[in-house]
This record gives sequence, C-alpha cells and structure tokens, in this order.
Amino acid sequence: MPVIFKILGPPSVSVDGKLVPIGGRRSRIVLAVLALEANWAVPVSDLVDAVWGSSPPTSARTQIRICISSMRRNFAAAGAPDLIETHPQGYRLRLAEDQLDAMIFEARVRRARTLSAGGHLEEAADTLRQALSLWTGPALVGLTSPPVESGARRLEEARLRAVEERVRLDLELGRHQDVIGELMQLVADHPYREHLHAQLMLGLYRSHRTAEALEVYRRIRTTLVEELGIEPGPELAELEKSILLGMERDQVVVDGARAS
Repeated sequence: MPVIFKILGPPSVSVDGKLVPIGGRRSRIVLAVLALEANWAVPVSDLVDAVWGSSPPTSARTQIRICISSMRRNFAAAGAPDLIETHPQGYRLRLAEDQLDAMIFEARVRRARTLSAGGHLEEAADTLRQALSLWTGPALVGLTSPPVESGARRLEEARLRAVEERVRLDLELGRHQDVIGELMQLVADHPYREHLHAQLMLGLYRSHRTAEALEVYRRIRTTLVEELGIEPGPELAELEKSILLGMERDQVVVDGARAS
C-alpha cells in the first residue's frame, strides 16, 4: 500500500491516496523532525527540544511518547503500521526512497547531475523540472520550531541550487529568453544571491538586452554596497567587464554555461 510523506510544502502523510491525520502542533513537529532525519534514530531529547525549546515541562518525555503512540495508531488504522520504530536512542521513521518527497527530489537531482556530466543536457533539464515540481510551497510551511525551520532552510537551499542548475542547462541549450521572466522573479525574492543575478545578466545579454543586463549589475552592486558594505564577487564583476567589452554573446559565460 503506497505511503507518501510530503515535507516540500505543507506537511502531510497519505496512504493509498488518502490523507492520514497527523494531530496537533506537537505531533506535527515531532513527525517533521523524524521526516527530516528519515531512517535515522532521533533521540527523545531532540524531539523535546524541537517542541518546547529550552523550557520543557517535566512531562515532556511522556508527552512525546503520547504523540508517537497517537501517530502509530493513525498509521495502523490507515493500513501502514510499523512506520515509526523505537530505538534505544529514541525513534526512527522508516521510509523507502520513494515514500518521502524530499528523498525523491534528491534522487532526481542526483540523476540530473549524472545526465548533465554525460552531456545529456535536455534530459538533465527535464529531470530537474520533475524534481522541482515536487515542491508545493515553502518546506514544512506553518511549523514554528527552530530545528524544523533549520531543516526547512536546508531544503530551500537545495531547491535554489537545483533551480540554478536547471537555469544553467537552459542557458546552455540556448533558451535565454525563456528564463528571463523566471530569473527576474528569483532575484526579487533573493536580492543577495549573486549567482542568480549573474544568470539574469547572461540571459539578458544573450537576448540582445545589453542595457538591461548592465542595469541588473548596477542594482545588485548598489544593494550589496549600501546594505552589506561589500562589492560584488568576481563572477559578477567579470561578467560586467565582459559585457562592457562587447564580447561575443555566446562566449560570455557564468558557471560554465555556454550557448548551444
């Protein structure tokens, strides 16, 4: 019976296509921590910290056990018992790679990198699109707990790296104009991420929009200098220099991207 855990967006669990009740805030945080550490034993003390931070009640460990028991009953009622195992250190969420969206995402990204290294750029880009389609919103959205939020940030960083890799492939495949709109939104959402700005500059320059490409550099430089007190890194600086020198458009690159 297929079991799917989703954490790349609002957390949910389904068995055979039917949602399984997770419970309230405590249970959702406990399950989120177990999912972030899928197939690894998580100490009870870590679960207590995730739920209550530095001020747990004296009954914290008992309440964690109650949460686990409740989730086990719900999983068993849905036809999927034994998902949560008890270990001497704590508890382990036992999942196959195709049962957790984050693990499916990671597997597809690895596959895309292998395809890219082998020169199969079109298939690599499509595989990254499939990986990114698993995201339905910010990871573990709605859960306020420092360990969960830290895990969500790690997942978001992996998502952004995958986006950058997919854009790189699209640039190599000559899809410069196709990525400009997406990149404009990405740089607005991530104003300090220099590589995204470099990719936008490259897409604009290769689309014969030189003035706009230079304006992107001007804006990111102003932001970095005024808000962080630093100059753009060498990738952006060298890209601006190449554009000002009027280098051939298919010879200007970032991160190894070349026109097809």
